[in-house]
Amino acid sequence: MRVLAAIMVCIAYNGATWCAPWLPPVRDGAWLQNGIKQQQRWNAHENLSDKELNDATLVTAYICAVVDLEKEMARRAVLLSEALQDGRKKKHLDPRMLEGITQAVPILVPLMKSDFTTDGPSCDRALVIVQDFLAEYPEMLDKDADAVVEKALLATYNRSSEP
Repeated sequence: MRVLAAIMVCIAYNGATWCAPWLPPVRDGAWLQNGIKQQQRWNAHENLSDKELNDATLVTAYICAVVDLEKEMARRAVLLSEALQDGRKKKHLDPRMLEGITQAVPILVPLMKSDFTTDGPSCDRALVIVQDFLAEYPEMLDKDADAVVEKALLATYNRSSEP
């Protein structure tokens, strides 16, 4: 009888956990800020728990991946704008379409107009950029992590490209 009760409890537990919806982890500015702090602790040779070390690694990899994606997008946008310049020489292409694309590219990839494509940050530098951005704009802590990283890069590279 005890065995039957234990089996029923196991079946009920497995059914409840199997049917429970999976909630994705929150990836926002606070997550970035916490992971950057954990990474700094790790670099200072402090002892971290497995979860803290995992958070530091995930945030560092996430920021580096977003920076790499932004670099690739900016590089492709520069190539597209150069191709559009060459396309103006061809008479069979609609000049209105070329002008529209030329105007849209910097809106879609704003980092292409900065020195980001030639002087993009390293992963370590990107962590500092994001950390400084979150310290300056704490209202970004509840925003999506990818938007935070992109806005931090835009804020840094727009300032550095101004005279």
